[in-house]
Formats: sequence, structure tokens, C-alpha cells
Amino acid sequence: MKTKAIIKLRNGFYGFLCIGVSLYALSHLFRDDFYSFKINGISDMSVWRVAFHMHFIGGAVALGIGWTQFLKNFRAKHLTTHRRFGYAYVIAIVLLSAPGAFYLALYANGGFNNVLGFGMMALIWFWFTIMAFKSIKNGDVNAHERWMIRSFAVTLGAVTLRLFMPIWAIMGIPGEEAYQAIAWFCWVPNLFVAEWIIQRKYLPATS
Repeated sequence: MKTKAIIKLRNGFYGFLCIGVSLYALSHLFRDDFYSFKINGISDMSVWRVAFHMHFIGGAVALGIGWTQFLKNFRAKHLTTHRRFGYAYVIAIVLLSAPGAFYLALYANGGFNNVLGFGMMALIWFWFTIMAFKSIKNGDVNAHERWMIRSFAVTLGAVTLRLFMPIWAIMGIPGEEAYQAIAWFCWVPNLFVAEWIIQRKYLPATS
């Protein structure tokens, strides 16, 4: 059985990663060099920059508040805040970050593989979040939790991407090859973990 100290340590580290990456995403508002990773000049287009801001601002909000939604004590003690955060999370993804991410994916560095990987990530993220919102509106709390686990697993792609890129660099994998893999590796394994959590918690429930 997990002790309270271990749970607090785990949640603290989990929150540290989410908030850290969230603040990193927001830092793009103050850095012109944030666009330097684009190699085809597309970053000079105003539409691309709008999509970029939508994705990073919305993603930062979703990541920064989303992790709190799974803290049982927080949810029990601050149900109103939990609901408000939930609305903010949905709005940040559905109206800002996912549409922005899909547009950015169309111009992703690395060619068709990365366009497909990041494009599917954006679409699945949008769909899971919509389903989570629809479920809670229908009063199905269990289905809502399952869809939220899936949605946040994709949200955490922002964290796993930034964890694995330096690891692969240390392993000596060239940047272009690493980025080809990360277009899928940053979110697909997260979904396998999400489904494992769902099966453990809700089996034999289905959604």
C-alpha cells in the first residue's frame, strides 16, 4: 500500500513537470527565437504564428491545470474549483490548442511522417476532450473519468517529448531521426499507459 509521503512525493514531481513545461511553453511570448526551429520560413506567416500562439497558450493552460483534476483530495475539497478548471481545460484544448496543433502539424518539420503523427495527435486530443465533456454533461462520471485519462495522456505528450529528446541526444541518435520517432513516441505510449490505468480501475466497465 502506498504511504501518504510517497503519494505526495509522486504528485509533487508530477506537478513540477507539468507546471515546468507549461511555463516553458508560455515563455514563447517573450522570445523571438522560439520560432527558430522552423526550417522552411513558414514561421514568417501570420496565420502560422496565430496557430502557434493558440497551441502553446492553450496547451500551457491545459497542462498547468489538468494535472490537478486527478488529485482525489483536491477534487473532494474543492469541487467547484475542479469544475471550473475542467471548463478551462476543455476550452483551452478544443478552442485553442488542438486546432492550433493541427494547423502546425500540416507544416511540421520532417515530412509526411511527422505531419501524420502530430496531425493524428491533435485530432485524437480534440476528440477525447470532447468525449470527456460530453460524458460529464450526460451525468456519466465513470465515462468522463476514462475519457479524461485518455485526454490528459495526450496532453502529457508535451512532457514526454521534452523528456525523450535529450535522452535520445545522449544516446547519439541524430536530431532528424529522433524527431521522426518522437512524432509518435511522445503520445502513443502514453495512451497505452492510459488504457492500462483504465483497465485496472474500471474493468469490466466499458466506454
